[in-house]
Amino acid sequence: MASVVCKIMVYTSDMKFAERISKIFRGDGYMLKVFELFSEVVETLQRELYDVLIVETEFMSEMSDLLKIADNILLGIPIIVASGENGFRVENGNYSKFYFINKFASEEEWKNVIWLAISENYVITNGGN
Repeated sequence: MASVVCKIMVYTSDMKFAERISKIFRGDGYMLKVFELFSEVVETLQRELYDVLIVETEFMSEMSDLLKIADNILLGIPIIVASGENGFRVENGNYSKFYFINKFASEEEWKNVIWLAISENYVITNGGN
């Protein structure tokens, strides 16, 4: 049986967060790439396909404009917003769906939100078998 590969892009300037997420998604069918500049995220998505974008922020108020831009130029990629806020919620954008999660959530919660984002946004098949 072939393993599922989920390509995850992470936008953060917090290297401790990047390390933690890298540990959570090491192996197990995940591929992860971390970026510190949003321009690198956009440039990379013009060349490569990714399944999910994780955007980490300390303060949600400073991310609202960036999330609007991401919604309009990334055209449909599920965006997981990791912040210090407690609770989980899902919001529809113009083109993308946003999943808000506490950046200190457990490994299980992180894997569940990735699975939810993938299952709600993509058709998953067994490769014709």
